[in-house]
Amino acid sequence: MEEIDPFTFFSYLNKFHSDERRVEILQGLRRKLNLNCPKPTDVSGIPTIHPMKVHLFPHKSTRNKHDINVLWELFRQVKEGKVDERLFQTALNIKSVGKGKLSIVLFYVNPERYVPLDSNTSSYLRSKKLGYTYDSFASYNELSEKIVKTLGKRPWEISYEAYNYTPESDSSSIGSIRTLFEKLEDELEDDMDYHIFYRGQSDKSFGLIPSIYREKFLIQNENRIFRDIIAQSPADFKGCTSTFEKLVKMQHYSLPTRLLDITTNPLVALYFACENDAVDGKLFRFEVQTSDIKYFDSDAVSVVSNIAKRPIDFSIEDLRELDRKEFNSEEEIQYLLHEIKYEKPHFQNVIDSKDIERVFCVKPMFDNPRIIRQSGAFFLYGINGNKSQPASLNFSYKVYIINKAQKRKIRKQLEALGIDKSTLFPEVEHVAEHIKDKYHLPK
Repeated sequence: MEEIDPFTFFSYLNKFHSDERRVEILQGLRRKLNLNCPKPTDVSGIPTIHPMKVHLFPHKSTRNKHDINVLWELFRQVKEGKVDERLFQTALNIKSVGKGKLSIVLFYVNPERYVPLDSNTSSYLRSKKLGYTYDSFASYNELSEKIVKTLGKRPWEISYEAYNYTPESDSSSIGSIRTLFEKLEDELEDDMDYHIFYRGQSDKSFGLIPSIYREKFLIQNENRIFRDIIAQSPADFKGCTSTFEKLVKMQHYSLPTRLLDITTNPLVALYFACENDAVDGKLFRFEVQTSDIKYFDSDAVSVVSNIAKRPIDFSIEDLRELDRKEFNSEEEIQYLLHEIKYEKPHFQNVIDSKDIERVFCVKPMFDNPRIIRQSGAFFLYGINGNKSQPASLNFSYKVYIINKAQKRKIRKQLEALGIDKSTLFPEVEHVAEHIKDKYHLPK
C-alpha cells in the first residue's frame, strides 16, 4: 500500500472480530512505538470494521485523486472539533465510506463526542426507540447529542452497552413474514456496495459451521467420505467436471461437506429457520462485497474444494512465512496442486496461501431444480492453519431469532406464498412427503 489515511489506519486495528487479536495488536503497537501509556487489555465496546471493508478510499484505479487528502483534512478537523459541512459531505460521498463506517471512525478519533452507528449500536438504539441515521454533519452531530442526552451516557458508554446488548425478544425477533420484511427494509442502504445472502437454521444454538466440521470423526475422514461416495455411486457424479461440483452434489444428498448452504431469498431462509417447533430458530443476513463472490469455475474455488481430498494431517501452519515460490514447492502444496490439475490441467503451479485459509461465497451452476428453487449459493470453507480447524467466516452478518411458538404460523404464511417442502425440494419423494403432511396421511 502506497497511501493511507488515519481513519483507515484505525480501521485496520479493529478489523478482527476476535477481541484477543485486537488487544494483541494494540499491545504490539505500544511496544513498537514505545508509547508511554497503560498496556491495553480490553477492547470491549470498540466497534469492529468488516475485514473486507477496511479502507475508506477505493482502489487507486477508481478513486478520485483528492480522496485521501479529503480524509486527512477531515481527520484534522475532527481532532480540532471544527468540521466543515462541505468537507464532511465530500468525505461521505467517497465510494468506500458510507454513513455507518464514517460514524465509527469519528468515534475512534473522539469517543467522548461521537456515537458510532455500527450494527450493534444501531440495534441497541432501535430498542430504545431512537433514530440512527443522518444525511449531513449537522444532522449527525444533532443525532449524537440527542442520543447522549436521552440515555444520559457518553458515546463510549453507549457503545459499551451496545457491545454487550443481546436482544433476545425485541428488535431481533421475527414473528411473521411482515415483521421480517420490515426489519430487512431497515437494513437497506442507498449506497450498498455489497450483495445480501441469507441462511436459516432451525436451532438457534447451532453455529455457522459446515457439516464436515460438526463431528471430529467426520473431518478426520473427509478424504475417505469424498472418495467412497464417488466409488459407490459413479453414475451420479458422471456429469461433474470439478471437485466443487461434486461437493455440491454430495451436499444435495445430505453428505457432510465443507459447504454451508445460503440463499438470496429471505423467505427460503425463513422456511429452514422455521423447521423443528421444539426450539427457537435463527435467520442470518450476510453482506458480501461483489469482489468476494466467486463462481463455480474460479481457480480459488478449485484450491479450497480440493482440500477435501487431502488427509487430516494437511497443514500450512509452518508454511505461512514462506514466499510464494517456496510455498508452492513444499510437498504438501505439491500434492494439492496435483489434485487441482487433475480437473484443471492448465492450472498454473501457483497457489495463494491466503486462499487456503479463507471462506469464499460461491455461486454454483444452476443445473439442478433444487438449487434453482432455493436460489442457492454456498460458503466454501478453507482451513485455519491445519485441516482439523475450519477457516473463520469474516463476512458481516446480522442475526434474527425465530420464536418457536411462531414457527407453525410462519410456515402457514410461507405456504400461502408458495414456499414449502414440495417447492423447495422438487424431487418426487419430497413432494409426496409434503402431500402426506398436508392431508395428515400416515407415513
